[in-house]
Amino acid sequence: MATQTIVHFEIPASDVARMRSFYSACFGWKFQDSGMPGMEYWMISTGPMGKSLGGGMYRRMGPDDRPRNFVGVEDIDSAIERFLSAGGSQVVGKQEVPKMGWSFIGADPEGNVLALWQPSAPMRPARRPSPRKAKPAKKAAARKGHARKGRR
Repeated sequence: MATQTIVHFEIPASDVARMRSFYSACFGWKFQDSGMPGMEYWMISTGPMGKSLGGGMYRRMGPDDRPRNFVGVEDIDSAIERFLSAGGSQVVGKQEVPKMGWSFIGADPEGNVLALWQPSAPMRPARRPSPRKAKPAKKAAARKGHARKGRR
């Protein structure tokens, strides 16, 4: 099993505007409305893209709603199985986030809430271009001469 890491965090807020202002003044975080239909959800940028952890803020849905971290996984179904087998419990079952991925919210054996996250498109390392085969000098020279004849 590959080591998984935290890929996203969420902060619930009763007064979203006040909390956005607080985190912006305190840490310089930037907020952008996600545009998700039917949900007040703000994307959080904590620093330069690709060098910092991003998050989200949403209107608190209940009195027990607390901040949570999302752990990135490659296969959410097997990750849920491992999570439950290790002693975790389900808070919110597997859900699709349209065009983004799948989430599962659980609690560890002491009740700390965290989430699992599988993006829709797996992140793969960038592929290096394959080296081009060198053309034989004679053929390259012949093509070069041919191209020049047409341009004169």
